[in-house]
Amino acid sequence: MKKIRFIITLFFIGAVTFAYSQSSKKISETIEKAYDKFQPSGLSVVIVKDGKIEYINSFGYKIKQEKQKVKNNSIFNIASCSKAFTAAAVGKLVSEEKLAWEDKVIDYIPEFRLSDPYITSELTIEDILSHRTGLSTFTGDLLWYSTNYTNEEIIRRMRYLPIENDFREDYGYQNNMFMLGGEIIERITGKTWSEYIQENIFEPLDMKNTYPSIDEMTQFDNLAYPHIENQKIEPYDFNGSKPAGAIMSNVKDLSHWVMMLLNYGNYNDKEVLPKSVVRKCFAPHTQLSVSEQNEKMGIHFRDYGLGWNMFDYSGQKVIEHNGGMPGYISKVTLVPEKKLGFAILNNGMGIYVNEAIKTFILEHYLKDEITRNWNETFMNFKKQREKRLEKRKEKRIASRVKNTTPSLNKEGYVGTYKDKMYGKARIKIIDGNLNLTLLPAKEVFTSPMENWHYDTFKIEFNDAFLPFGLVTFDFNPAGEVIGFKIDLPSNDFHFNKLNFEKLPG
Repeated sequence: MKKIRFIITLFFIGAVTFAYSQSSKKISETIEKAYDKFQPSGLSVVIVKDGKIEYINSFGYKIKQEKQKVKNNSIFNIASCSKAFTAAAVGKLVSEEKLAWEDKVIDYIPEFRLSDPYITSELTIEDILSHRTGLSTFTGDLLWYSTNYTNEEIIRRMRYLPIENDFREDYGYQNNMFMLGGEIIERITGKTWSEYIQENIFEPLDMKNTYPSIDEMTQFDNLAYPHIENQKIEPYDFNGSKPAGAIMSNVKDLSHWVMMLLNYGNYNDKEVLPKSVVRKCFAPHTQLSVSEQNEKMGIHFRDYGLGWNMFDYSGQKVIEHNGGMPGYISKVTLVPEKKLGFAILNNGMGIYVNEAIKTFILEHYLKDEITRNWNETFMNFKKQREKRLEKRKEKRIASRVKNTTPSLNKEGYVGTYKDKMYGKARIKIIDGNLNLTLLPAKEVFTSPMENWHYDTFKIEFNDAFLPFGLVTFDFNPAGEVIGFKIDLPSNDFHFNKLNFEKLPG
């Protein structure tokens, strides 16, 4: 009888080992096929299950033209996945009773103002970390993107942002509000946001190759450089709003972050965050809409917590956040009840490869079978989007009226202009051509002006992330230029909300 039991035990162990190896093989094959199909410049993936790394691998290149291979410790900008670190850092201070979630922002940053006095006086720390401030998605991002503005200057200018949402009712994704979270950390602790998360999160989690921002990196040999259309660009160097998206990390270090969160604050038998903080960040705060495409994927609800999105999938609550900066796309996803978490980083603007891998991993662990080829599904989504963008571009080009001339000679458009929220712009004649520069971001937002039609001019800023724009001038009854507006289609930056008025002289 003992011999029979021994044989049965060996058979059981062998069956489990076989199942595990088959599972690992399927994961490895699918992720490798995803890289081959979508071809981001570089890709790193780590999967954590039951407190251990179950899969980790990297593909492609840190610098594609030089064929420098991405490794598991290669460093990427994790972009908005940084927000969860900021929310966690604020939560740690709450647990130490140094502030409260319901505290008013203005009590810590008295110079802060929004255009609505009521929201200014009532806005809480919980509000700013859950995107329910009354500001619409991405409004104000031009204040930090490529500008020389400090956090202090951004805060001063936020009073001019339009309130377009219902306070505490509507979701409006806000990077600058997480910057306020970082400012509050500094004003309470006397340490910068960078210093605080380094000491209180990175070091306890043994995240030795993770940095608050690129200007705080000590070595660049292992940097996975960002790429747009397979061309290397320089990494974005944050000046303001670092707490919203500046962290540089790799999948090895992020696995420690994932393990701690899945263990509700504990890592290697020590508490990094109190359980109450993790639960608070994972709790729904702001309701999000559910699209028809979401429903087709089996998603019934979507919410935002504090630095985290959440939705249901196959009967499980999924916690995740995405990040995107020019040349980088990141994702961190958690399924706490299954003790499953993973991080995906790429340096080739590959949002669809990340989503294909994410959906496959969720199905692999949460369902009995893989319901479809997710690489093919998301490649189709990618192609459909590319077709829409191409049609939009063709429509813009077709709208050009040929054989027209501007109302004025070139000197008539020259001058200094100002948008009260954003700052100044200058139009000069350089080498016989009009040239536009947005002065807060003069290194990037500068371009020759080519007449498009009538009093509209085409511009192409020094930013591979942005399409071409059209500048259209306004006139007074005397036929003099009094200002201009910019039509530059971007889901991320609202150039169309700027209204530049010409200054006298």
